[in-house]
Amino acid sequence: MSTPTHLLEAGIITEQRYLGMSEAPAALAAEVAALARPAKRVLIPFLPRDRYLTAARESCRTLADAVAASLQDGARPIVVGGECTVVAGTIPGALSVEPDLALVYFDAHGDFNTLATTPSHFVGGMCLAHVCGKKLAPLLWPGVRSIAEERVALVGARDLDPGEAGNLMGSRVRQIPFDAERADAPGLLAFARKRQVWVHIDIDVVDPAEVPAVDFPVAGGPSVRALCDVLGALAGVAKVRGVEICGYDPRREAGPRPLPPSLAKVAVAALSASAVAA
Repeated sequence: MSTPTHLLEAGIITEQRYLGMSEAPAALAAEVAALARPAKRVLIPFLPRDRYLTAARESCRTLADAVAASLQDGARPIVVGGECTVVAGTIPGALSVEPDLALVYFDAHGDFNTLATTPSHFVGGMCLAHVCGKKLAPLLWPGVRSIAEERVALVGARDLDPGEAGNLMGSRVRQIPFDAERADAPGLLAFARKRQVWVHIDIDVVDPAEVPAVDFPVAGGPSVRALCDVLGALAGVAKVRGVEICGYDPRREAGPRPLPPSLAKVAVAALSASAVAA
């Protein structure tokens, strides 16, 4: 990779019950760094004490500043995160430098609930809607930016709440299938071609038979290899400005084969197909 990378470690969560995901950066960062060879590593502080949402907002604000600084330096950030809530920091930061950015959002879930439709009030299930302008007050700060819905592709979502499905149907977000039967994500390359793109990867988009260490498993997803192939193809048609990988819970690791090496390959594949070993 000729363009330098910056590795940003942001174990942000919004509820104590998902504390395992906050440990993902510590579990994954060394493997990602070995592949990406970042010019800089930045640890985004997350200090929840007893107020997780306040801590998440402050960490997202710091993450936004770090993403903007990396892009202004001509680097591509790789964010190793906790919950999908990291997108509430990365997208505002990236948009401050690249206002025409598109977002490719890989997730088995929609993350498009609002306060009016959410059955759980889990912020991680509302974060994509949040960055598309359906704002959550606890994640706001002065000057925060939103991305236009028509510049967002939701890829691989196959478990939607009823209200969330309605929200998406009424939106301009492009929904693209990506599962065991359609592992080429039909329509994705046409959406991303010649665009400046930020890539979000919730690793639960992969089938849990292969990646079981997630808090919200959904059967029927593609393989890690298929995900890497699609990310490599995406990097070939779009200018990927940054990538974030989240949703991994090291506390749920099971079996003899640890996941960090393969997940590190996923993160780097979004930047360059040639950087991923077969």
